[in-house]
Amino acid sequence: MIDVMVAYPNTDTLSFDDAYYIEKHSPLVNSLLGEHGLRYLRVHRRIDPQAPYHLVAHLGFESAQRFESAFAEVGDQLLADIANFTNVDPVLQVNEVVDTPA
Repeated sequence: MIDVMVAYPNTDTLSFDDAYYIEKHSPLVNSLLGEHGLRYLRVHRRIDPQAPYHLVAHLGFESAQRFESAFAEVGDQLLADIANFTNVDPVLQVNEVVDTPA
């Protein structure tokens, strides 16, 4: 299992339409990637105004290959939508999910 982190940097010149992201972009992500193996989408919004990221989304996939295949199919549509809600480029990081005892 992998978790793809998509983080939007909290810059001095950040413009971010949270409502658009939550009401339009997230459903688009779920719809397009859901058809290609997306297991979950979790969105985290900063509390601290000084946090390094304004918003971080986590997308779960069975494997990095599954994510790469999905993104090859619909990534252009998702990337094109970014300009509708922010002026910053997201930072992507693919992580292995490691279970740890509670």
